[in-house]
Amino acid sequence: MGLCKPMAERIEAIEQLSLFQEENILLNGAIQDLHALRLEEAKKAFHEYQDIYPNGESVDDKLKLSIFLLDGLAKVSSAAFGEPEGLCHLWEDFENYSKSIGADDGHLITGIKKSFFKNVVDTINRYELAGAPFLADQMPTGYVYIQAGDYDRAITSLHACLPLSSANAHIYGYLGDAYVLSGDPLYARKFYLEAFLIDPIAINWRHFKDRELIALKEQIQEDQGIDHAIAAHWLPSYAYVRGMFKPKAIRQLEVLKTFVDDFLQINKTIPSDSSRDLKARLFLKAIILCDNEAFLRMVKGIDYADIRRQMREINEHLFSDYMRHIEARNHKR
Repeated sequence: MGLCKPMAERIEAIEQLSLFQEENILLNGAIQDLHALRLEEAKKAFHEYQDIYPNGESVDDKLKLSIFLLDGLAKVSSAAFGEPEGLCHLWEDFENYSKSIGADDGHLITGIKKSFFKNVVDTINRYELAGAPFLADQMPTGYVYIQAGDYDRAITSLHACLPLSSANAHIYGYLGDAYVLSGDPLYARKFYLEAFLIDPIAINWRHFKDRELIALKEQIQEDQGIDHAIAAHWLPSYAYVRGMFKPKAIRQLEVLKTFVDDFLQINKTIPSDSSRDLKARLFLKAIILCDNEAFLRMVKGIDYADIRRQMREINEHLFSDYMRHIEARNHKR
């Protein structure tokens, strides 16, 4: 005597649910292995999933990521260059690869990244490089601590880099990132401004953490129809007139003289070079010099009125915004 139809349907539904649960268990286990960098296990589990559930969720991208990391880690361990920095370069390659195959899913990559940089920190400790400001290829050790989520340690490590490489936009950019991630975005802009003054193109824009500055740069690109590089050079001046940067006070006369010399050198270059990045650099430096007007009187060869005249000639619209910003700021005092 056969089962009644409702009972048969109930049993079939239970069996389907059981198969669905088994499918999910296998898939979730494979993803957990990938997150934890148990890459051989992940590779095997994804292959097994494909064999058992050919019509299930596609895991091609996850399998490719597993294989990419397996091959990459094997190459790093056998390469002539140091292992910690080799791992950092591998991660950059991995991010590029994941985007190229459309597999840059935030949750998946974040899970892998957490384990990956824990491994890098362990490697740094094994090589006794925890106290070294830089790795062998001049990559700041603080970058690793940022990626590993240890922001306090990143800040300490990156500050230790400054006496050794004070004109390094990367360091200041990473310090800005570390302060944003540690919960102090306003203080972070002090370091972002220093990075912009050195070279905005040298900043690691892939990891840049200030969303407001990123949004403003994209707005400048769209409104003016310019590329990333030119927009990056103009960004700090546009951010300044919006009150996103505090005035930069230069306390030492010799530092101010060096700043003025650089300003004058760029100014000499501009008549023979009309590139917009040089004009953007000059405009930003002019802003900083104007912030130090009282101190500037002690430096020969430069005139405050001439500085503002040049700003107007370079970018009249932005200069008007700058003057309104200064007037509003002075009114609040």
